[in-house]
Amino acid sequence: HHLSHAASAYLLSGFDEATVLVADGCGETESITVFDGSGPGLRPLRRYPVMSSLGLLYSIVTHYLGFLGGMDEYKVMGLAPYGDSRRYADAADDLIRLGPDGAVTVPLLGFNKDPVERETHRGALRRLAELLGPPRHPDEPVTQRHMDIAATAQDRLQEAILHVLRPAVTGRPPRPLCLAGGVALNCTANGMLARSGMFSDIFAQPASGDDGSALGAALWQLNQRSPDRPRRRMTMPCWGDEFTAAEAEAALAALDSGYRVEQFDDEELASRVAALLADGNVVAWFQGRMEFGPRALGNRSILADPTGPHMRAHLNEVVKQREMFRPFAPAVPAEDAGRYFEIPAGQEHLYQHMLFVAPVRAGYRERLPAVTHVDGSARLQVVDRRNAPGFWRLLRRFGELRGLPVLLNTSFNLRGQPIVRTPAEAVATYA
Repeated sequence: HHLSHAASAYLLSGFDEATVLVADGCGETESITVFDGSGPGLRPLRRYPVMSSLGLLYSIVTHYLGFLGGMDEYKVMGLAPYGDSRRYADAADDLIRLGPDGAVTVPLLGFNKDPVERETHRGALRRLAELLGPPRHPDEPVTQRHMDIAATAQDRLQEAILHVLRPAVTGRPPRPLCLAGGVALNCTANGMLARSGMFSDIFAQPASGDDGSALGAALWQLNQRSPDRPRRRMTMPCWGDEFTAAEAEAALAALDSGYRVEQFDDEELASRVAALLADGNVVAWFQGRMEFGPRALGNRSILADPTGPHMRAHLNEVVKQREMFRPFAPAVPAEDAGRYFEIPAGQEHLYQHMLFVAPVRAGYRERLPAVTHVDGSARLQVVDRRNAPGFWRLLRRFGELRGLPVLLNTSFNLRGQPIVRTPAEAVATYA
């Protein structure tokens, strides 16, 4: 299982030499594995048992905070910047304990005493209640206490990731880092690694959860059968279903007479949609093959003007129907990314899969309120013209109208529903 994860990270990256961290959300016999990669080979440096699972710890905290463990960890990540981790500093070692030479344990997991508790984490949840107070009910309002707990878990996670990686890089020049496994979807932690200066490059596999195991297994077999096959870095993972114009027209025909359907070529479509967005409209954008992984990257997206002061609240309350603290992501052409976001020149490619947080430049935070989080950061998507020409074109047209080629990009779905896959699902969700 974990070897499949490692293969997905290494083989997709195409690096000649890399350190690979595999951090799985659950784990079977291992929870974290650090590999040294060179050529086609992966040499294990350290393996961590289930009792060291950072993903399980974060999932338990997610459940404790009234969200769905194994699904809603990103909500805890989004909640953390509102909190103060110093409030629960005394409990930090009870969450994750750091030992010498990169050792990590999760003491909470030791409170699960029998098979039922190990399956449900009841013992760990009881211990959390003793340390931090009663758990939040899903229908209970989110309070400052909950925000502070989220901040504590996020800070401790980031400390542990750095602690695990330091022994692999100490005394060596910076090399590339490849990430896979569910914890690699933590954009804030990834952004911290990008700014650490410890690595010459970073690649986070864009489907870094259990779904990435299928990709890793396929690539592992490819490597076994064709070890000399050239490797290249993954670009846009748009490998899902694609639909014909006739299928799209059939779905649109199901709309009632109150809707108007028009057809345009690519250039006119970009101009018309950019004008709608510049006028303050929210646009549902469906094109090409569906993205593989949890992020909508411009093929199954809801788009809006990020400069509107009330757009974030409108989208959360009316369109997405979700928690008000949840941030939205900005999409920007690669050639403009460094102007609006604090990204070192040459690192734009790190942000193409919406898996890294970067600071919004101070001069643009007030101009981009709908995508700037409370801590001044943004979960950024950099759009390359070669890999996403249609989305890139739309960003450029919007920039011509508004003077700022940045759009708010969120997944095309409502709360509790998966991202739309088919034209019929898109039309039904829109209508």
